[in-house]
Amino acid sequence: MMPMMPNDIFTQLNELIIHVTDVELTECLPQWSCQPQIMPFCQIWLVHKGTAIFELNGETFRLGAGHLLFLSKGQKFQAASDSAVPLIFYTVSFTYQTPLRKTDKDYVYRAEGDLFPLNGEVPVHHHQPQVLYLFEQLYGSRSEGNGGRQQYRQKGLLHELLYLAALEIEGGIDQQRNGVERTVEYMHQHYTKNLPLEELSGLAGFSPSYYSRLFKKLKGLSPNAYMTKLRMNRAKELLVYSQNSYYEIAQYLGYKEESYFSRMFKKETGYSPTEYVKMSRTIVVTMRHSFNGDFLALGIRPHAAVMARGAEAFPIHNQNEETPSPILVDSKTSIEDLVRLKPTLILCDEEWAKLHKELSHAAPTVTIPYWDIPWRERLYRIADLVGRRKEAKAWLQDYEQKAEQASQLIKANIGEETILVLRIVGGKLRVYGMDRNIGCTLYQDLKLTPPQNVRAIKWRKTITLEELPNFDANYVLLMGSPHKKDQKMKRKLVESAEWQALTAVKNNQCIHIALYPWIDYSASSHELVIDEAVRLFVPQEAR
Repeated sequence: MMPMMPNDIFTQLNELIIHVTDVELTECLPQWSCQPQIMPFCQIWLVHKGTAIFELNGETFRLGAGHLLFLSKGQKFQAASDSAVPLIFYTVSFTYQTPLRKTDKDYVYRAEGDLFPLNGEVPVHHHQPQVLYLFEQLYGSRSEGNGGRQQYRQKGLLHELLYLAALEIEGGIDQQRNGVERTVEYMHQHYTKNLPLEELSGLAGFSPSYYSRLFKKLKGLSPNAYMTKLRMNRAKELLVYSQNSYYEIAQYLGYKEESYFSRMFKKETGYSPTEYVKMSRTIVVTMRHSFNGDFLALGIRPHAAVMARGAEAFPIHNQNEETPSPILVDSKTSIEDLVRLKPTLILCDEEWAKLHKELSHAAPTVTIPYWDIPWRERLYRIADLVGRRKEAKAWLQDYEQKAEQASQLIKANIGEETILVLRIVGGKLRVYGMDRNIGCTLYQDLKLTPPQNVRAIKWRKTITLEELPNFDANYVLLMGSPHKKDQKMKRKLVESAEWQALTAVKNNQCIHIALYPWIDYSASSHELVIDEAVRLFVPQEAR
């Protein structure tokens, strides 16, 4: 059961009248259990030591030390200890009133008219000591008697506890997303192994039940279904291009039985492995423009390739070779062209596969993640598809050597001076970070120095004009487009006081660059970016 969205919590809590009715500290034997019951009141649980399994309205939670559980009146509830050590937990029982309507003089309240704003499991990551302290104080307040003094103190402590819990939810959105993304990356690296839910949830920092719900909410699939999808995508590649037997492929992907692997494959793709292999593999179409640069690095070309708008000047084929048939991205024509070409292998990313499920039976479709794996790994994946792993390895060795030489040349000229990458897109300013696209090449491969605040940006971040001084740099690389909205923003930018105050602008070191190859995330584009960076930062006589 997921907590309500953070932008509603504080407003709703502020409208309630809340009273503490009881506080308890319970120490249980390892075999302790609480039989099914209907909650007669609202309650907050904090597991202090040990772990416990809770079932709330048919949904199961496994809570360890430091986790909160909010129970509402009328919910079906049961619990049991799940550890060898004694289970110790606090409970705070309370009642509350919600506003029914407002009169001329005051609000009219009713007892527990709406579901309490906090409900279900709330993992505590940032405020565990404070939360435990508040429970200890609430429990200690019982010694103050039953008068107004005790009630007033308990009410204040409970409000502070609710405040911290709401803060955990509010601050936990990025943490939830980051936790799930850590496990997604881990799955991509280890999908051939058995990955228990407990291992993945531990990596994310959540209980198994909470992690499962959160993963499905963010990814649209359960962790198990996501793993199956990864395995089946890899199976497509191995079936089409490897010489391995079905049994060997099943074993490699972590399936003990070939028959089970075959059933899973047909369930996922609509084809049996045999049917899939029988399809011809000669006409390859790429439906992600960045994949074109990977094919180019391997010295081959697809039969047809999607072309991103604005990338017309960016080569997608080897010199002296016939150009692949261009297909414009995101257009009705692209689908018609694809059907007309009658491909026997469609190479796409997850986004295209999701949008064009109806075409998955038109030809064997291999999905290679664009967002979830680094470009080097993707190059090897494509190389394995077309039997070019040796060429991929040789190309990458040359690339690393080229990047190292270029890095030394550039740093000999500009030293540790900082470089900021800005793009005007959709009428807004975007800063590029460390791990993808242009930042991946500049800051990682060439080892050039980013502004301090860029180091915290993994890919990119939209900023306001007022935030621009926070990214001051010795050099600014600026990208834009001829669109009216972007040109209007560019005029506003260069006329602003924030722009004029930048070190790069004062020193006349703002450089306008084209989108391609700088913005593309592929092997060949990164090699071209290295050439462009040397041209920009190294004098002709020093090259």
